[in-house]
Amino acid sequence: MSDALAPLLAVLVACVAVPAMLMRMLAGSLESGRLVPNFRGRRVYAGLGIVWVIWAGGALISGMTVSVLDEGRTLLVLVFLGPLALVAAALGLIDDAYGSGADRGFRGHFRALRHGRVTTGMLKLMGIGSASLGVAVMFRQIAPWNAALGAIAGVAAVPLAAAAIALTANFVNLTDLRPGRALKVYTALAVVGCSLVVAATAAGFVVGVTQPSSLLLSGLALLIALLGPVVAVWRYDLGERGMLGDAGANAMGAVAGATIVLGLPLWALVLYAASMLALNAAAERISFSSVIDRTPLLRWIDRLGRLPEDEPVAVSSESPAHSPSDVGDSRYHLEDDHDTREA
Repeated sequence: MSDALAPLLAVLVACVAVPAMLMRMLAGSLESGRLVPNFRGRRVYAGLGIVWVIWAGGALISGMTVSVLDEGRTLLVLVFLGPLALVAAALGLIDDAYGSGADRGFRGHFRALRHGRVTTGMLKLMGIGSASLGVAVMFRQIAPWNAALGAIAGVAAVPLAAAAIALTANFVNLTDLRPGRALKVYTALAVVGCSLVVAATAAGFVVGVTQPSSLLLSGLALLIALLGPVVAVWRYDLGERGMLGDAGANAMGAVAGATIVLGLPLWALVLYAASMLALNAAAERISFSSVIDRTPLLRWIDRLGRLPEDEPVAVSSESPAHSPSDVGDSRYHLEDDHDTREA
């Protein structure tokens, strides 16, 4: 029994406790640094996305530890998810720090490229796309979508899987327009992804855990690992003290997308990639916030845990002064789709 619980304890420490402890210790430093306005003018600090840099190390260590304890554990996928999260978070941090916000959406980034300019958003797009392709190549040997495919068809399916991962990363980023929204979307996707991985493992894919009790425990451990960053930052995001930014939202989406892709058969992978493409394309034309506000259930979920709408905007006297350029560089809840016109 102790051997079965070892992977669970490993992720609780490396992927949950350590990120939560370090983010709590970092909060004071972040609050005394650069502040930006959120969707209603409250000044919050940028930097919650750092949790994914911390988590990436914990995920890699957990995955490698599990490979020593028992190479058949589902948690081995953390060896792939950790580096993916690190790449997405690092590129997101670059976009948060240096992106101007002048070229928004896919059209804006490609329009700039046609004029010989590479935006930080395009750099992020290429980097996360490349990392997603690398993960898809690794998944090809263990994912259900590669089953019964010939060599040529299997190779052709890899870019589709990579596109699904990268599109999920961008989709979750597009939902980060209100406090806690991206965290809730990510949590739902993570639950779906872990369920698919458990089902695929039970069917003989992914990695070989044969005993139902071990399989369920491994699936639970994977879900706990994926939700570690949520545990670490939810109070700061929902409490409007900090923001995820591109670093956090893109990393969340990439990890959730990779987990889902790992557990899908080919027909479901095609449908999932198409749905992610449709959602990303829709964000160029419609407002997600408007759709949510018009749908009672979605509106209730979206506002669950958030500060009341009539909560006064508090401005700390201890907050450092910022130049107008700092305000204009806000990357939180104010860009990337039509919600920019609502703020």
